[in-house]
Amino acid sequence: MNLLIVDDEYFIVQSIVSALDFDALGITSVSTAFSVKQAQAVFAEKRIDILLADIEMPRQSGLDLIEWTYQEGYKPIALILTGHPLFDYAHRALKLHCFGYILKPVTADILTEELKSAVEAVRLSQEETEIPPDQSAFLSSVKKCIAANMDKEELNRAFIAEQIHMNPDYLSFLFHKESGQALSTYIMNERIELAKKLLTSSSLTIQSITEKCGFSNTSYFHKLFKRFTGMTPQQYKTVHSV
Repeated sequence: MNLLIVDDEYFIVQSIVSALDFDALGITSVSTAFSVKQAQAVFAEKRIDILLADIEMPRQSGLDLIEWTYQEGYKPIALILTGHPLFDYAHRALKLHCFGYILKPVTADILTEELKSAVEAVRLSQEETEIPPDQSAFLSSVKKCIAANMDKEELNRAFIAEQIHMNPDYLSFLFHKESGQALSTYIMNERIELAKKLLTSSSLTIQSITEKCGFSNTSYFHKLFKRFTGMTPQQYKTVHSV
């Protein structure tokens, strides 16, 4: 299995290479690049299964690189490693279906766990015999599970995997493959859609809606709802209520 690490800071790349036990992870080849152009040259020379890329680099960003790989048909499992927890970056990473968004500084243990999940996803993608014969039934079962548990804050891939008896990594991979959307993105969109429905068709309080949609608290609900809709919950209720 082949890994490509891309970061314009030489010492960060070298610290990652020296800190991790790639043999234990099942990664047989580690390539490095210090710009998008260098990374593109690596892709032209060998198959890359996992891409670990910084965002901010001269001329082109790591997100530009990931978008380019998809356009060229490479489609590696892509992990972002960045020191910038900006919403615009995270939002674009979600739209590009990045497998992980890791913030610097990061410990070797955390990076090992992220790469372990990515390795498992690559392996599962290569095991076509594991794919259920009826993909529509799989998607239906996942969506039904989500719909039935919207009030649970712990609704995530681990929770769903336990309910439908699947490996969490494989669940995420297969849902993404069959729906074209990251599982976490789908869950959040469903939470917001339910909130919109309850705001306009019920007399429930904001606190009650927060709980029914599985948000941890009203402050977090307000923040995410405004991010998705451009309005606060109360503003949305006022505008859209009949």
